[in-house]
Amino acid sequence: MVNGEQKHERLERYIFNYCLIAFLLFCLRDGFTGSARYYLQMFKIDILWFVPDLMAFGCVLIFSYLQIFKERNPVGIFFIIAFCWSVYISSIFMNDTLFTLFSSIKMFIPMFVGFCFYKRSVTDVRWLQIVLILVFFTSSIGVILNPYVEYPWVGQVLETFGGAREASKLWWTDGVPRYGGFAGDSTMAGFMTLFTYLLVSPYRGIIFNIVCWPLIVTALYLTNSKTAIGLFGIYAVLYLYMNVIPRAYRVRIIRTFTQLSFLCLLVPPILMITLGGVDLGAIDPKLESLADRINNTWNGPFIWVSELFPTGMFTGCGIGCYSYPMSYTDMAKYNLPLDNFYMTTFLMMGYPFLLFVALLFAKVPVMRDPIKLSILMLWNVYSVTVQLYGPSYATLLYGYAISEIFGRISVHRPSRLSLRPTPESSPALQPVGQPA
Repeated sequence: MVNGEQKHERLERYIFNYCLIAFLLFCLRDGFTGSARYYLQMFKIDILWFVPDLMAFGCVLIFSYLQIFKERNPVGIFFIIAFCWSVYISSIFMNDTLFTLFSSIKMFIPMFVGFCFYKRSVTDVRWLQIVLILVFFTSSIGVILNPYVEYPWVGQVLETFGGAREASKLWWTDGVPRYGGFAGDSTMAGFMTLFTYLLVSPYRGIIFNIVCWPLIVTALYLTNSKTAIGLFGIYAVLYLYMNVIPRAYRVRIIRTFTQLSFLCLLVPPILMITLGGVDLGAIDPKLESLADRINNTWNGPFIWVSELFPTGMFTGCGIGCYSYPMSYTDMAKYNLPLDNFYMTTFLMMGYPFLLFVALLFAKVPVMRDPIKLSILMLWNVYSVTVQLYGPSYATLLYGYAISEIFGRISVHRPSRLSLRPTPESSPALQPVGQPA
């Protein structure tokens, strides 16, 4: 029996290390996309770019096996079935070639890498915390130096399976440049800076965090990501608030804020109902972008699906539809930039995903990891105007944030919620602002 337990523990350790490496590779690849693609292409080893994706396929198999045969978790099994069904629907509606189907699946499965951490946290490992801190600083500094340095990957043509796009230094919004740093893309650079910081922030002291804030604000300002700046402001206020309330109430309060953040999912439908057809740009030019989302990019895909594939209004139109893989298909002319994560996923997976979100909302009160809760809370706000199926690291982090619902969570908890790490609990369970 002892030997059997040792083998089981060894297997769990191998699985955790495998998933940890996949997590890290996605983080490094997407944090340094511009530079990584440039040098991999220069040395003719482009194939290494897809190593994280191949490992993600392994995580799909690992997660499916654990959920079906070990945990026997109804929520996990339900999601696996919904995913497989969406892949099948995708092959009917959109993906007429093996490449486009593979591209669609590859876009989605980083989420499964995050799911695999339903028992542990990536920051259980001390050296990974250090790597994440280095990625955070490097991403921030890369953006800050971008106005003064001409990176060699600017103008590089990136080729993927016959498709090509050009990596540009910046693009403009209202005459303001958006810098991408080492990531080569401003949205990706802003996401990497902010969310990588969120993973390590609670493990550092308050002085470390406050010193980092000007760096973060400067980097996000240069990416011209207004949503990311607002999101950081929310986190900064939450961080300071967590440091002045009793430790026993912290997780409970974060849970409450996380549940309230689900109200953001109602913002797009409410705006489409109340402001649909209204020319907001005539009221204020700054509202033109919002008006375009309300009148075109949010409701447009649903109109097309109702006309082209009516069944898809219930079953979804399949993995990859109305996201970047759709541009590789014959249906590219119907593609619209649906800049909302939950609406995009609902369109892909149909009503099963709506039920899954309801289950997720119901499970929040029994989630214990404050870092995962914080990421989910901020994700719900951030995803109102961002699709987040690129970079892959973003999709992965959503899976990581909600991963606890796939474990065996007991509703009954000790009355005193300690946030300090213990040998049997996640290192993420510690007070915000306290060093590890």
